[in-house]
This record gives sequence, C-alpha cells and structure tokens, in this order.
Amino acid sequence: MTKTVFLALCTFTFLFSFQSSLEDRLYSLNRQLMCPICDGLTLEQSQANVAVEMRAEIKKMVIKGMNDQEIKDYYVEKYGLYILADPPKKGFDALIFIGPLLFGLLGLIILYKYLFS
Repeated sequence: MTKTVFLALCTFTFLFSFQSSLEDRLYSLNRQLMCPICDGLTLEQSQANVAVEMRAEIKKMVIKGMNDQEIKDYYVEKYGLYILADPPKKGFDALIFIGPLLFGLLGLIILYKYLFS
C-alpha cells in the first residue's frame, strides 16, 4: 500500500513538473516571437487569430521534440527576421546599439576638455 501511494505521488510530481516546464518553455517561445500582423506585439500579447494559431502550432512542435532554435528558424524562414522579438545585432543594426555609446563617450571627452582646460 505504501509503495503504491509513493509511486502515485512520484508519478503526479513528475507529470506536474513536466507540464510546468512545458508551459515555461511555451511562454518563453511566445515572448521571443512577434505576431506577424500586429504592430509591436509578441505572440504572448496578441489575441489575433494568426497568433492563436501560431501558439497552437508551437505547442505541437514542442511536443514533437523540436528545440527552441529549430522552431525560431522555421518561423524566420517563413516570415523573415522581423518575426523575432530580439533579432540578431549585426551590420547596420549594430550601429543602433553602438552609436549612443560612442556619442556619449565623445560627449564626455568634450565635456572633460571644456571643464579642465
């Protein structure tokens, strides 16, 4: 009797932890992909029919065993890089992130020369 109860508790714990990790993974993926028809909304935020269908499709992909990168690559191939909420920073896009740092540094240098010369 004790073994049966222990086995049942272990089974339920395993199933609930698997469900929790699955939900966490789906939540993370849905926050990393943008809705293709909404402006500035991730799949997690959007209630459009396309976003609901994409969330269901992602859930099926995760259950089939695809990893996160394969799923993102599938949607990038289908919709382009703008589907990613955090696209890779390379080329001209990198200047958007480096530019303010360079101008801030240049401003500090000019301020330093102006105050101490």
